[in-house]
Amino acid sequence: MDLKINFLLIIVWHSFLVDVECLSTTKQIYDAIFTGYDNGLRPVCGGATLVNLSIGVAVRQLIDLDEPNQVMKINLWIRLKWTDCLLQWNSSEYNNTGYIVVPISKIWTPDLTLYDSLDSEMNGMDKNRASIYSDGSVYYNFPTLIEVICPIDVTSFPFDTQVCALLFGSWVYHGNQLDMQARDNPSDLSSMKTNVEWVIQKIVVERHEVVYGCCPDPYPDVTFYIHVERKPAYYITNIIIPSIMITSLGILCYFLPVDSGEKASLIITVMLAMSVFQLLVADKLPPSADSTPWIMFFFNFILGLSAVSTTVQVFVINIYYRGEKEMPQWIKRGILVPLCFMTFVNIPGNRPSICGKEKKVGDLIKDVEQSTNTELWQFLSVAIDRLGLVLFTITLIAGSSYVWSAK
Repeated sequence: MDLKINFLLIIVWHSFLVDVECLSTTKQIYDAIFTGYDNGLRPVCGGATLVNLSIGVAVRQLIDLDEPNQVMKINLWIRLKWTDCLLQWNSSEYNNTGYIVVPISKIWTPDLTLYDSLDSEMNGMDKNRASIYSDGSVYYNFPTLIEVICPIDVTSFPFDTQVCALLFGSWVYHGNQLDMQARDNPSDLSSMKTNVEWVIQKIVVERHEVVYGCCPDPYPDVTFYIHVERKPAYYITNIIIPSIMITSLGILCYFLPVDSGEKASLIITVMLAMSVFQLLVADKLPPSADSTPWIMFFFNFILGLSAVSTTVQVFVINIYYRGEKEMPQWIKRGILVPLCFMTFVNIPGNRPSICGKEKKVGDLIKDVEQSTNTELWQFLSVAIDRLGLVLFTITLIAGSSYVWSAK
């Protein structure tokens, strides 16, 4: 029993000595490299005046893409690497310790700035710890939540793809003092959480050098172009399919008899329903004069077609109730007779007939002359109504096909 206790004490004591030795080594390295170190000065050694900074990002989650305000909110893991020549040591002199971890506030950090950001500072950049290696390499990874301006192109809504740019650069140091490059594998989507409306297709990384009007030296930047595609299933189910169904109901107004009193009211109801859908879509999109969604062209087309149909229905109702008002001969011969052959409407008269089955136009004119004025006006209204049905159907199919093909 005593041997077991002694063996356990030896193990605990050995572990304690190892921890003390590691702690002592880390403290020695810390004291050696930070003695006389000033974290406010850019590290310059041996005549080298350029600090190389490489940057990469890992997308954790696309939180929101606010289209009316054209703002993207995204959670990123920023991955930075640079070399600080003032933070070097010989690892063989410190028990082969290759790196230490220190608070980021203890060392010099590049003034990384996200252009077009809604925040003046990058959250999280000064609150984590950096890993310093014996050759002076500094690796600093930190999470951040950013809101950035993202111009929205809604031409193909809801089948659109947006491109939001994250432009990182230095605000103070120009390209002869701080050079920026993209890291190997600069964009990482492996740890990304899904978004209910958007999916990130890819991230394209480009490096630029820009000379601004204020300064003669170039300023490098690394830009991450995030391509996000909308998931259209919600809008197809809740807007597009209902709008197509409601539009199809507009054809039914031509099948209602005039006596029902609902011909004009049905097509007006269709117009109101399409106006509601148009407002729903308009609230989702930014007020832009540069691009108009194809779906808004579709809604406007349906509203215009419904307005024309309403005018036709009012005209049909007005003609139907003309009563015994005398019908001019030019209407009888120039409008009534041709419409008979075009619409295949039964002519009211002494003997029933179908226009398409008339052998001679003269026989048809005789039927017209033998009918009362009330019957003639009603016949004319039915013929115009059927002609409107044909034109409405052709225009609806052709216009909808054109708008959908243009998306």
